[in-house]
Amino acid sequence: MVRHLVRILLAVVVPFVVCGCISMRSLLVGQLEQVVVEKSPRWFERNRIALVDVDGFIGLGEETPVLWSGTTVADVREKLERASGDARVRAVVLRVNSPGGSAAASDIIFRDVMTFRHRSGKPVVAALMGTAASGAYYISLAADRVVAAPTTVTGSVGVIMRFVNVEGLYGKIGLRSEVIKSGEKKDIGSSTRSLTAEEREILQGVNKALFDRFLSAMQRQRPQMTEQDVATISDGRILTADQALELHMIDQIGYLDDAVAAAQELANIRSADVILYRAFPQYNANIYASAGGTPPQAGERQSLPALRAFEQGLEELLRGRGPMFLYLWSPGL
Repeated sequence: MVRHLVRILLAVVVPFVVCGCISMRSLLVGQLEQVVVEKSPRWFERNRIALVDVDGFIGLGEETPVLWSGTTVADVREKLERASGDARVRAVVLRVNSPGGSAAASDIIFRDVMTFRHRSGKPVVAALMGTAASGAYYISLAADRVVAAPTTVTGSVGVIMRFVNVEGLYGKIGLRSEVIKSGEKKDIGSSTRSLTAEEREILQGVNKALFDRFLSAMQRQRPQMTEQDVATISDGRILTADQALELHMIDQIGYLDDAVAAAQELANIRSADVILYRAFPQYNANIYASAGGTPPQAGERQSLPALRAFEQGLEELLRGRGPMFLYLWSPGL
């Protein structure tokens, strides 16, 4: 009787494991599960396209603002390594929906995508979703092809650095910051005093170096851009998909399905299962399914922009996090 039940169980489970519908690895070791979110029309499909998300604030981890969800370097690297090690994965689609983030994190992920392409030989298509600005666009430059949805907001090419100055507030409540430093510029960017003209020039110099790095990557990866295109984009403006296409920032306008089709074309395959890697357990089996995180619960408080700005500034002070150079579009914050 027991043997009979085991045979039935194996007969049911094994086909799903073989075709990739169930990832036993996530069940056994608690890592990312692999989920088929769009089945190929073929009964038995060997090829796969992997979706890898770049979503929310792009950071190294601890630097991610406390009230923002986001993507870390570790997130993307782990998924690219999984895709690289799977011979059935023939291409990757970066599903980008982000205003950007840390300049350092954006640059590292850009390099990781480039490395993935060169080492694996597998093409990468960037699918720009609702927002793909600043650092998110920077990462997209590493793809073989960039596809933007008709309603995508992109652009915001450039660098921003901001920090909270609480010098006036300290004076009102009777607090004073005492600093012992080894050099005159050691506390440059302090939140408890104003910048000197020389300090502002120093910080502007770092800002320019990071901006030049962004422009250099864009010109290298998008050789079809003219000098006029670059001049137009480099003032930090945001752009519609139509404007981005006209300025040669993207290759085509289309939906996520079109990006998947482009990935199949570049991989020289006619069909494929579309998979993604996400924390176990999740739900929703389609190409717009979330790869991680949980949606806000009904009735959960959502911070207004002004309140979010205050909370973010307070959190920066409490954690002692210094100013950051950001490839980020974040107006009003």
